[in-house]
Amino acid sequence: MRLSLSTSLLVLVFASSLLGFVTSYFPGVWGEPASFWLSDLIATLSYFTIISNLMITLMSGALLFAPSGRLSQWSSTAGFQTGLAVYITITGLVYHALLADTWNPTGIDKVSDELLHTVTPILYVIYWWVGVRGKPLRLQRTLHMLSVPVLFLVYWLFRGAVIGSYPYFFMDINEFGAVQVTLNMLGLCLLFWFVAVMYWALNRYTTPLYV
Repeated sequence: MRLSLSTSLLVLVFASSLLGFVTSYFPGVWGEPASFWLSDLIATLSYFTIISNLMITLMSGALLFAPSGRLSQWSSTAGFQTGLAVYITITGLVYHALLADTWNPTGIDKVSDELLHTVTPILYVIYWWVGVRGKPLRLQRTLHMLSVPVLFLVYWLFRGAVIGSYPYFFMDINEFGAVQVTLNMLGLCLLFWFVAVMYWALNRYTTPLYV
């Protein structure tokens, strides 16, 4: 059976996002006790990079393997899939602009780093351009797309205060103080909304492909 271009891209997106998570989590816990697996899983799932990639894994997996299921019906809308495009775009942009120079991964860490921050974002944006663009999408939906990053930021306000550390340096209240971090978070939310509006404009004013 010959796959359409959009389905072929979805297969690549699923494989890339899933492999990115697997290579980022399992090598670090292999051989450790079960309690460490759980604590490290919570820590891993507390990164927006992992959240955005796993949301894409679940969406693409549902569409590929259970196309008639409830999750597929819910996640096949232009609003949901465009929201994922916004999240994975921010993941790639923020990482390469602010975080890539803060560490030098090697080995399997390099593989997961490239998959999570480069390969999956590029593949998913191409998938969105080919298979989603042009479907009905209201401008008001761009505000709904802020729900995931806002919940993420609120979660870290509480988790960071408890454990005394933060996943990204620009969120570190211990270093920058509450006022500066609040301004950083507002700026980040504006960036999310700007990217969401950009996707809405592309969706509204360019010719769809649907292949």
